[in-house]
Amino acid sequence: MQDLRVGVLGLGQGTSHLRAFQMIAGSRVVAVCDKDQALAARIAQENNVDLICESYEQLLDNKEVDLVVVATPDHLHGRHALQALEAGKHVLSEIPMATTLEECAAIIAITDRSGLKYHMGNQVRYAFCLQDIKQLIAGGDLGDIFYAEGEYLHDMGDIVNHRPPDHWRIQLEEPQTTLLGGGPHAIDTVRWLMGVRFTEVQAYHADFHSKWQTLHTTAALFKADNGAVVKITVSYGMVRPYCLYYSLYGTEGSFERTRDQGGATQETTNYLYHSKLSGARRMVPVTVPNWNNPRLQRQHTLGHGTMEIEQAMAFLQAIRNDTEPPIGPREAARSIAAGICALTSAQQGGGVVIIPTFT
Repeated sequence: MQDLRVGVLGLGQGTSHLRAFQMIAGSRVVAVCDKDQALAARIAQENNVDLICESYEQLLDNKEVDLVVVATPDHLHGRHALQALEAGKHVLSEIPMATTLEECAAIIAITDRSGLKYHMGNQVRYAFCLQDIKQLIAGGDLGDIFYAEGEYLHDMGDIVNHRPPDHWRIQLEEPQTTLLGGGPHAIDTVRWLMGVRFTEVQAYHADFHSKWQTLHTTAALFKADNGAVVKITVSYGMVRPYCLYYSLYGTEGSFERTRDQGGATQETTNYLYHSKLSGARRMVPVTVPNWNNPRLQRQHTLGHGTMEIEQAMAFLQAIRNDTEPPIGPREAARSIAAGICALTSAQQGGGVVIIPTFT
C-alpha cells in the first residue's frame, strides 16, 4: 500500500508532528511550509524533506500531499483546516480546532460531505499515565463520576520571554487565549476520561494581566450531560513549574494526578482510592511513566515523549480503515465549543452559557 504523503504547515509545534510521521511506517513527509523560510530550509534538511513551499496555497496545490498538519497560530487553525479540506486533503490540526463555533460547524459539514478525515491533535489522550485511569473509569471501578478537575498551569515565560512583542501568543490584537490555548488539553482530556459532553458553563477571568498585558488566568465550571460538575482552570501566570493536572471523583472511588510532575520521559505518580481497597486509609500512590508509552520509548521519543507518535499512528489507521479518528470533527467540536462558550461567559463577567452538542 502506498505511503500517505504529509505536508506540514507551521514548523514550531509542527516539527514534532513532522518527526512523528517520518518515524512511522506507511507515512512520509513530502513538503513543509513556514513563513520563516530559513527555519523551513533547516527543518527540511534535517528531516530529509524535499519540498519547501513558499506559501500555503503552493502546499495545497501539490497533488503529492494527501494529509496536511496544521500547526499555525491558534486563531488560524479553523481557516487553514477548512482550506486543506476544500483542497481534498485529510487534516491533523493542533489544538484548538478553531476559535469560532461557525468554523467548528463548517469543518464538520465538509468532512460529512467529502468523507475526508479530520483529527484534532490533543496528544494528552495518549499519555501513558492516563491510559489505565481511562480503563478504570470506563470499566466502572470508580463508579459514576460526579466531580472532576482539570488544570493547565504554564508560566509562558519559557516560551515567549525571548520573542518579539508581535509574537502571536502575546500580540495584543489577538493573543492566545487561556481556554483555547492550553485549555483544550484540560477540557478535552477530562471529557474523554469521563466519557461525557459538557452542556453549560459559567466562567471568570482573574482581573490580572501578564507582563505582556494579556489575560492569563481563567476558571470555568461546566455541567456535564450525566449530571456531573467539572472545574477547569487555565493559567499562564502562576509562578510554579508546568503542570497538567487531573482529578476525578466517583461513587466508588477517586483518582488524583500529582501536581509535581517532571519531564516527558520521567516517571510520575498517580493516586487512587476506591471501595475495593479493604481497610485503606490513605490515597494509594502508583508510579507510572509520565508521557511516554514504555512499549515505544526505547525506539522513539519526541518533545512530548511518544504521544505525537501514537497520535499519528491512530490517525493513519483511521484514514486507511475509513473509520472515525479518535478526536474526529464532532468530538473535537464538543471540546472546543465548551472552551469558546466558557470564554464568552468570562468576557461577559460570568453567567451561564449553553454549549452546542454537535449531534
